[in-house]
Amino acid sequence: MPASALARRSSNKAAALIIVLAFVVLLTGLSLAYFSRTTSERQLAHSSYNDTSADLLARTAMDIIVSDFKQEIVNGSTAASVNGTTVYTPLFPAYMVPQRSGSSSLVPNLIRRSVANDQIPAPGVPSRASAVNSSTNVSANRRSVTPARWNSHYLVPKQNTATADSIPIDSFANATPDWVFVTDQGPTPSPSPANVVGRYAYAVYDEGGLLDANLVGLPSPTPGPVTIASPSPSRTAYISRRGTVAFADLTGLPLTTGGSTPDPMTISRVVGWRNYATTTVPTNQTFPDLSPSPSPFVTYFLDNSRDFLTVNPSPTSQGRTDQVFATRSELIRLVLSSIGTSPNLLQYLSTFSRELNGPTWQSTSNPIRQRFQLDNISLLGSSPTPSPSPGNAPAIKAAFGLQWSTTNSRWQYVGTQGTTVLSAIPTPAPGGSPAPDFFQILNYAYPGQTIDQILSLGASIIDQYDADQVTTAIEYAGTPGVALGMEDADPPIAMGSPSPSPVPTPISGYVVLQRPFQNVGELGYAYNPASGATLNFYTSGSSEAALLDFFTYNTTNNTGTYNLPCPLRAGPVNINTRNSAIIAALLKSALPNEPPTTTGIPSSSATAAATLIAAATSTQPAISRQDLARLAAAVGTTIGSTEEQKETVARALADTTQTRTWGLLIDVIAQTGHFKPSPTSLQNDFVVEGEEHYWVHVAIDRFTDQVIDRQAEVAKE
Repeated sequence: MPASALARRSSNKAAALIIVLAFVVLLTGLSLAYFSRTTSERQLAHSSYNDTSADLLARTAMDIIVSDFKQEIVNGSTAASVNGTTVYTPLFPAYMVPQRSGSSSLVPNLIRRSVANDQIPAPGVPSRASAVNSSTNVSANRRSVTPARWNSHYLVPKQNTATADSIPIDSFANATPDWVFVTDQGPTPSPSPANVVGRYAYAVYDEGGLLDANLVGLPSPTPGPVTIASPSPSRTAYISRRGTVAFADLTGLPLTTGGSTPDPMTISRVVGWRNYATTTVPTNQTFPDLSPSPSPFVTYFLDNSRDFLTVNPSPTSQGRTDQVFATRSELIRLVLSSIGTSPNLLQYLSTFSRELNGPTWQSTSNPIRQRFQLDNISLLGSSPTPSPSPGNAPAIKAAFGLQWSTTNSRWQYVGTQGTTVLSAIPTPAPGGSPAPDFFQILNYAYPGQTIDQILSLGASIIDQYDADQVTTAIEYAGTPGVALGMEDADPPIAMGSPSPSPVPTPISGYVVLQRPFQNVGELGYAYNPASGATLNFYTSGSSEAALLDFFTYNTTNNTGTYNLPCPLRAGPVNINTRNSAIIAALLKSALPNEPPTTTGIPSSSATAAATLIAAATSTQPAISRQDLARLAAAVGTTIGSTEEQKETVARALADTTQTRTWGLLIDVIAQTGHFKPSPTSLQNDFVVEGEEHYWVHVAIDRFTDQVIDRQAEVAKE
């Protein structure tokens, strides 16, 4: 064979070999890529499965924990059906609040944690936890939950107040939650390892006893007097009169053991960010250097038609609106940013507060479900001559049971359904329809009085509200036939003709506001003819204090929107909080006297009074606003020695606190997995495959056992 042919033949064989080898390499690469992709997708699918399983377990744990709180309400109550709703009345005052277990007095926000051998007092439900701790007992694959992770919400006081970390104080770090093991039969403290599918641990905090960061905080400088025109008559508003939790003074909150407190400018920056549109922050300013305007701030938060569950939708000319802390994680990020405040402030703040704005004090039968809106008094006008606005007559009759006498130029009490004067105050209609009028509510909350005493008390309240010096007069069927209020004019001027005789002269030192009420506690200025003195909101056991529970400054009526028995609103703090610094913030700078010629309550007095209040509610929890008189008595002369000064407690706390809602933050961590083969202990042989961490915000109405709102957020650590 010629040499050239052999060369060509060898060359062809070499080329074929190279091609074959190239295909082998390509095929090998494709195979490796396939198996790599398959392995990666398998790992991803496995990871996704574990994450989903952990999420489902976490949500199951949430439901179990919430159900335990609801069962606690049932266990500790007498149940009665009222107008189609089951009402759960506490068997004892101690059952008004969730029972504490596994908590420490050094961690006032902590209600309970999952704890082994749970000795929770009745009527609480034990946590079913095992003797496996989430921090000290490390899993088979070296997983544990550090105390710092358990305090990533900053609700537990920090070990080092000078740093930004979340490491808690030792009393919590040494007693973190224990694991609750879950089998196909549910949670159990001593499971068979082969049946375990996962575990969860939790801690529950009293979020309802904190200040809502979406409302609280004042601009700097502190707002001065602001004129508010509506409802009539116009009045000068002072933040020291309270009326809303937004006016709480945060500058006294202790941040360190050395006594440092928040900088007013720092608080003002938060207000500027949150209420950017409302407070008309100058458009040339950028965060954090914002300067919110005090006057629109006061006007906005004293707008009693708002429920504060959503932000003000009105934008600025540049399209900017107010903002909200939708989650606790957002609040933490802002506080830890460059605004200059300390993370220690977070132990006093929440982002979720709810209250059903309805009375909790009830007579033995026929409960009244909703509170009377005090600004309805504006319908009556001031000294109507010769008659009030005809357009208001139906509303006046529905709200007050009054009609105008054109003959005698004064009011007549005829009830909501009648046209002739009555000789007795009717009992409220069963079922609440029609709604009870103003005087029916007074008679209900302050039973045992005659019609003239109830009508005179109501007339005195009206005289406090209206701007004139004419003593309100109301005719009724009986003797003497005309009930009179009380003004501070001397000699007094009675409404109508012929003038009844005698017209009561003001008692010594009588104060008449002559403006709309800014809080329910200001009812204490009204004269009570049954006692011959002003209403008593400062003595323990006062029969008049129940009136505090049946009136409201807030006029929101969103029952149809939320399908609830009472209007829902945000803001009020549970007065049974163990965190006394919260109560001190509500009392600090509050006005002890009218007219406002004196300074507000100093921080030292507010702190001392709050400590006494927290001690009193710890011994006997408050059930309704009526208890504010008992708490004022517990404070004694800490705020002042006169009746007016002692009733600062009622004025500052009546509209800023509540008793009926359990506001809870449930911090729950769930892990799915299994025990390794032939496990020797529950403590260290669990293999973690998936984990999820949630903060669950829950509001439960203590009297209906109803979850009125709920929000879950993934904990950002």
